Amino acid sequence: MNPSNTPLFNPFPGLRPFRSDEHHLFFGREEQTAALLQLLRTNRFLAVVGTSGSGKSSLVRAGMISGLHSGVMTQAGSTWEVVVFRPGGSPIENIAQALIDADLYDAEDPNTIPRLRATLSRSRFGLVEAIKQSDVVEPGTNFLIVIDQFEEIFRFRQQGVDSEEAAAAFVNLLLTASAQSECPIYVAITMRSDYLGDCSEIPGLAEAVNQGEYLIPRLLRDQKRAAIEMPIGVGGAKIDPLLVQRLLNEVGDDQDQLPVLQHALMRMWDVWSAGGDSDRPIDNNDFEATGGLSSALSNHADEVFEGLPSDQH
Repeated sequence: MNPSNTPLFNPFPGLRPFRSDEHHLFFGREEQTAALLQLLRTNRFLAVVGTSGSGKSSLVRAGMISGLHSGVMTQAGSTWEVVVFRPGGSPIENIAQALIDADLYDAEDPNTIPRLRATLSRSRFGLVEAIKQSDVVEPGTNFLIVIDQFEEIFRFRQQGVDSEEAAAAFVNLLLTASAQSECPIYVAITMRSDYLGDCSEIPGLAEAVNQGEYLIPRLLRDQKRAAIEMPIGVGGAKIDPLLVQRLLNEVGDDQDQLPVLQHALMRMWDVWSAGGDSDRPIDNNDFEATGGLSSALSNHADEVFEGLPSDQH
């Protein structure tokens, strides 16, 4: 209930992953989060693997990272510095920039990037040294390095001999950092499952992935129900149970439909909110107005296109 009829916030992120500060909206993955944290207790190198759209990034960010900050890993404590980045086409450059973006180094100093690149490239202990030399190293601080969409490294290494060597050196930085015990550095990668075979092309990577692999299981029906109903409750609204059943039936067991479902829920909330009656449950009419699962994305794209200036059509 919302007696004041004030606008309510939309609790669904749409197609983007959940952020670590959105853990209060992240439902249906509690068992997966607990399993991932349990694996992290015994492995400093994690490979979170799943099909496209299975929620790898959201599980790491809104599940695991939020759990770490809340002190779930009591033995390690709750003081964590987290660095998140994608390898892209310049993995060393990108990890250097990510260390700066995480406030581990002074972003205003023009010498920071060249100095970090030199440190990272000096030896296989480069990441360890970069962490130890950072501006915020204090006793009891743990470091988590998250490489999202790790499969980009395999596309990068195919660009030539230099890229192949650079990719191997980058992976070696990660493996060495997670294997040493002098500095508490943990490494987590998210990777599409169809790239698992490529891991054998880089020395040591397949072994590390095998030891610390977490293959994301399919969400059960009750877990998907929680992912629909619980955020709506947090946002201060209600949803018609018949609509919940329809959504669950339409999604079925297709993991590829989960991002589409999140997008449709975001759009459905906007339609319902625009109606101005916050006491009315979200119902089938709101869902139909988005175009349903089959058309919500294309309808949204059409609206964005129509909203562009005419010279950009």
